[in-house]
Amino acid sequence: MKSFYRLYVFLVIVCIVILFAVTFRQDINISDNVKPIPPVPEEITSTIKLYFANNNKLIMENRLVTTKDMVFEKFIVEELIKGPRNQTLIATMSQDVRILSIETIEKICYVNFSREYIESVKWDELEEDIIIWSLVNSLTQLDYIQKVQILVEGEKIVFSNSDFSKNQPFSRKDDLIKETNITHFSILKDFLDSLKMERYDKAYSMLDKGSRMRVGFQEFREMMSVYIKELRDYEIGLFNTQKFSDRVNISIKYFKNDSIGQVLIYQEWKLIEENGEIKIVLEDKDKIGL
Repeated sequence: MKSFYRLYVFLVIVCIVILFAVTFRQDINISDNVKPIPPVPEEITSTIKLYFANNNKLIMENRLVTTKDMVFEKFIVEELIKGPRNQTLIATMSQDVRILSIETIEKICYVNFSREYIESVKWDELEEDIIIWSLVNSLTQLDYIQKVQILVEGEKIVFSNSDFSKNQPFSRKDDLIKETNITHFSILKDFLDSLKMERYDKAYSMLDKGSRMRVGFQEFREMMSVYIKELRDYEIGLFNTQKFSDRVNISIKYFKNDSIGQVLIYQEWKLIEENGEIKIVLEDKDKIGL
């Protein structure tokens, strides 16, 4: 009887040990096979400064962007390659340029482009310094970048200006930046001038997204051609700007002198900020005097 009892206890102990060992091994296997879940990067919305060409100067364009890319210098260069949204500015790189690599070491950003960068017709159309510092000034807005080294397929560029070839990497150069005083009225004036010159494509691009969804380009062109004819011989006499939290209203008084005296026309326009740009809202015809 005692022998049977001892055997029973022994078997129970063996079963417990085996069960524990199997369970422990399964836990090990499961934890070994489970891959760590990488953190999902959050989207970051910020305003970046991009520099494009205009009359042998650099003009800054503010651009509101949203990205998950944590390499901000790469994102800035990608936006530069896309070109300006403001149609009065000129891109300094062709859109077929590829970024082969980009990294920042000890405050120097090394940008390695494909051959399309140096083979672009931009080098014939624009001054060398404008093309170079469009990139350099855009990147050095980042606090951790003080200089920029431009490479093409891993090699330094030999510029026609020998000073540029010798003085690499490049530091920021603010004297190429043209100071601009952009106001809501100056944007509206640019819009009206585009209509007078029959640049309907440019004027249409200055509308906000909602206006472009409501009114197609052909309808806009027909409507604005009538509008601009009615303004013929009129000049802007006075304008008044009213700023609200979500918009800016501009009232314009036009006048012209004819045989019966001075004739006045009053119009009102609304402008809003959309993706970091000031856009014009196309109101109903009666609100703008049509």
